[in-house]
Amino acid sequence: MVDSLLMIKAEEIHKRIEEGKPVEYENVIIYGDLDLHNLDLPLNRNKRKIVESIIKIEYSVIKGNVFFDHSAFQGLVDFDGTVFSQAANFSDSFFQGDAGFSQAQFHGEANFSRAHFTTEANFSRARFNDADFGRAKFHRSFHLSNARVYTLRLSDAIFEEDASIHLKDLNYNRIVVRWNTIREHLPYNGSVYLTLIKNLRNLEQFEDEDDCYYQYRKEKHARTTKAFPRIIDRLAWLSCGYGVRPSHTVILSLSLIILFTAIFWGAHALQPSASASPGSSISINDAFYFSSMWFLGRAPQNISIIEGFEFLTVFETLAGWLLMALFLVTMSKVMLR
Repeated sequence: MVDSLLMIKAEEIHKRIEEGKPVEYENVIIYGDLDLHNLDLPLNRNKRKIVESIIKIEYSVIKGNVFFDHSAFQGLVDFDGTVFSQAANFSDSFFQGDAGFSQAQFHGEANFSRAHFTTEANFSRARFNDADFGRAKFHRSFHLSNARVYTLRLSDAIFEEDASIHLKDLNYNRIVVRWNTIREHLPYNGSVYLTLIKNLRNLEQFEDEDDCYYQYRKEKHARTTKAFPRIIDRLAWLSCGYGVRPSHTVILSLSLIILFTAIFWGAHALQPSASASPGSSISINDAFYFSSMWFLGRAPQNISIIEGFEFLTVFETLAGWLLMALFLVTMSKVMLR
């Protein structure tokens, strides 16, 4: 198939770009490097070469390097289905129109670092070895669905408020990214979240792993319609933040201690014990002390509970033991890795 394709020299494309004419090819082989560096093109205020031509090279093979870096593309850039045999450098380029690389194959380095995509950036079903989108900026959707890449770099990438990143069925070895970069721009998909969690763990970004898992559980809970799973999910969130937020356990524990303090105090369920000094009374601080001690499973000194309220201490002690065990499990998961 490749041998039967029409052969085009890179110089022919260079000439059309310099003249501002459309570059539209399909099913061709391009020989030589596509290099904008030496072309006589005007510069914008950011010192990028202004490319007025539509660039549409589909289902073709480029037998050379592509140096389209530091360029400002005012029209469509479409390389759908095209094979980049060597390096493809689009770093620090500005795409004013759609950037189409669907089903493209990058056999060499794919460098889109610091690129600026003002509309759609479509790399769905593309094939990369390594792809660098570090410090790239996205205003709309960044499509990587069904793509395949060994290492995807998104370090310090910027996603505008309306931007989104689509990773459904993306096959990758690792994605270098901080969770905060994409957390507000990732449409919910259970398998995408779970794969990202594993990726962050492999990169030893444990804080990001926990945050990603926490977000996944929240998103999953919001979409659960059955009553019993929703109740279990809510309890898991309240008691330990889905196993990654020990602070939830601490807050719940303090809340229970205060709740039982209010019950003991409001119901006048406490009295000085026989060993207390004569004439002593029970204060709110005494009630808090009593509640705290029973939460820890220890009988307080100098204060006893009035007959008929003993079951409250049993409930509080059981809750305390459960929450303390939960706290230790959650802390060990978060800290001991």
